[in-house]
Amino acid sequence: MAAAFGVSPSTKGPAMEVKLSKQQKVAVNGAEDIYLIMRQILRRENKIGQGQEHFWMVGLNQANKILYIELVALSSTNMASINPREAFRMAIYKLAVQVIMVHNHPGGDVTPSYEDQDLTDHFIQAGKFLKVEVIDHLIVSDETYHSFVDSGIFKKLQVSERWILPYKLKERYREEGLREGEEKKAIEIAKAMKQKEISITIIAETSGLSIEEIKEL
Repeated sequence: MAAAFGVSPSTKGPAMEVKLSKQQKVAVNGAEDIYLIMRQILRRENKIGQGQEHFWMVGLNQANKILYIELVALSSTNMASINPREAFRMAIYKLAVQVIMVHNHPGGDVTPSYEDQDLTDHFIQAGKFLKVEVIDHLIVSDETYHSFVDSGIFKKLQVSERWILPYKLKERYREEGLREGEEKKAIEIAKAMKQKEISITIIAETSGLSIEEIKEL
């Protein structure tokens, strides 16, 4: 895959959009596809900031094709202070429906830190609010990469409540309470019908419970 990369200053803040050739605007099928592209970009951008962390956002359309790659931050410290508003600005402008977070560890160790995980947690919730889904976070080096999805970390962060807005948290608890109440009611109906020796099939259709669940009552 031939590279044709360039960077141009953004009109706002330190961000720079990486210019990709038509050959690079391909469909992404997994973390390795992103890594192969980002490794080339990292090698080029190391000329900009040797020894510094680079943080990019990769935007995708509904067909999983790359719409843009933006260098959002360049720092010698951790990325914890990155503002989601700046990171998602290009996604909104380009009408991206999904984004992938990518940053490098200059030392070569791609093990996620607590700060890396917390930033991912924060961005997952910010993406939900902005209707732009965060689908992975890659930590890359010149030789290897770590995918939060492939390692299972991403799934855990998706159910985290640390960065959920208070009103969203209340909505979740209310919905869970309603579901629990509906389930209890369905079980009561199923038990009453079972005592009257009504067909399990009819009980399942009436209560919404599965046949296996009804048999266990």
